[in-house]
Amino acid sequence: MQNTTLKALNISDNPFEVKGAGLFFRALKGGNTTLQYLNVSGTCCGVTGVVVMVGALLLRNTPLLHLNLNNTNLTDDGLALISESLAYNTHLSSLCIAGNDLNDASAHELSVTLSDSESMQHVTISDNQLSTKGLEVLIESITVKSCIRRLDLSKNCINPEQYVDLVRKVEDLGLVGIVQI
Repeated sequence: MQNTTLKALNISDNPFEVKGAGLFFRALKGGNTTLQYLNVSGTCCGVTGVVVMVGALLLRNTPLLHLNLNNTNLTDDGLALISESLAYNTHLSSLCIAGNDLNDASAHELSVTLSDSESMQHVTISDNQLSTKGLEVLIESITVKSCIRRLDLSKNCINPEQYVDLVRKVEDLGLVGIVQI
């Protein structure tokens, strides 16, 4: 059976685990043709569950426009898998991955995705464990060939002195109003 009417799905803050993620994926597996907004923030399914639910949707280049993965225990490994899936998706314009304890390894992985994407416009990576080095990589990635209109990097691991240097870099690159630190 093919879903032809569901446009938005919010299953945030549900305590299902990997088995529930598998059931979710099977429910949409029939060929979702209309889902544009998916919020799975705060689910307890961890890396495997998130990848099962979201990775397949992105790989199949569904019309998904907005994806919220905040506080899903995604980790760097999970983001690497999601980033691979994003390479095949030409529709996603908004990605929220705040509060996932992502570090600089994730920044490098995501920077490639952001610089290659022709649809991604809004990315929220706030409240993670990114250092100044990781934030710089992300900021520089959107200067190459990017559609990014808003990049939220707030609440990461930088001290006040590093903050001033990053703000100066954002100003020098002409990204004021686009990058939030």
